Amino acid sequence: MSVPIHAKSVRDALEPMLGARFVNTTPLCGDAADCLSLYAPSCMTLAAMYDRVKDVIFGDLYEALGQGMVLTLESGVRLRLRLKDVDTLADAALGVLMDALAPPALTLESLREYAFGTGSLSALRVLLQRYGNQLPELERNMLIRIIKENHPADRYSDWLE
Repeated sequence: MSVPIHAKSVRDALEPMLGARFVNTTPLCGDAADCLSLYAPSCMTLAAMYDRVKDVIFGDLYEALGQGMVLTLESGVRLRLRLKDVDTLADAALGVLMDALAPPALTLESLREYAFGTGSLSALRVLLQRYGNQLPELERNMLIRIIKENHPADRYSDWLE
């Protein structure tokens, strides 16, 4: 049972990092949404889907930007994308999928396992937002500390107190 993911949702997640012009003029968001829509929890893990969407994102970035992977933002700033940036983009795209999944496709246990196993900011966010009131206070505080110590503030400041 797959969940349809819309290109607009992926665009909303990736635009802060890539700029509106780029995400609106390349097939990146549509391709990533199509990939994410293929997720079936009965035969694929979140980690496997992350790898698939990361490959799609890297391929589209490489095709659009060439081997130098240099993106010019609307402000005129030139940004050289690195593999670490592709990881961040894939995590943000996977977050769109996790937001769309409901139990039993995404249970507290499976989300907790993925979040702690990978340190995925999107998984940590969904875990806190969806299950935060069910977690012991000690675990909630630990999640917040993990986020703040391992991720840049601009990636969590709009949703984490």
